[in-house]
Amino acid sequence: MNEPSSSSAAFTELRAVRDILGTAWETGPRKAGAARTVGAAPALKLQEGLARMGDESISTASFVSPTASLSTLVERTTPEAKLDDIDRMILEELRRDARVSQRQLGRSIGMSAPAVGERIARLERAGVIRGYSVDIDWGAVGMPILAYIPMTVTAGVDIQMILDGLRQVPELDGLTLVTGGYDLIARFRVRDHRHLQETLLDRLFSIPGLQRFETFLALGEIPAPDLLTTILAERDAPQATPEDAV
Repeated sequence: MNEPSSSSAAFTELRAVRDILGTAWETGPRKAGAARTVGAAPALKLQEGLARMGDESISTASFVSPTASLSTLVERTTPEAKLDDIDRMILEELRRDARVSQRQLGRSIGMSAPAVGERIARLERAGVIRGYSVDIDWGAVGMPILAYIPMTVTAGVDIQMILDGLRQVPELDGLTLVTGGYDLIARFRVRDHRHLQETLLDRLFSIPGLQRFETFLALGEIPAPDLLTTILAERDAPQATPEDAV
């Protein structure tokens, strides 16, 4: 019997590792065990190696990023709108008090109430003003603990099913798609340690397709300068000209 060549043995070994990686990506942590954390980069390198050795029939479709379909679900950034001085004054007044009447706002900036109303409507149509909200003191309503939970998504799962599962968790306060070692960061509001435990064990851990979690508890918020005021002030500042530098 002929002994297998070293290249044939290497090819067989590469295929075996490829199959393990494929299983890890397709089945997730419940079946793949420790192999579940293998990323796309080594899988694609194996794919390239197999192709060079003659196995052209293997498709890279098995190694599609698990977050590829999330790109269609993320809220996209609104194009920058052109704002004049009056727009900026209106935004600054609304930042201070979103409940201010158009008549009061008009007196503050020297415009009639109908003119202010039209300006606000235009800012809403342009997407500059997306809504009017209330700043809640979560401790006062019995939900003082804020938990940030980054998580990874198993490849090949229905992303919409994962999002639907997360949205059914009543403690969910925000969900963001991120770059780096995780796919999503969720923000949860809970009453105490027991409530956090119930949220993790009874709700999050039961959502199929979520494979790795970490939990970060917020100790408190540190006041920072108001970003909108800073941005508006920068736009109001005069632009330097070449003559200014002389």
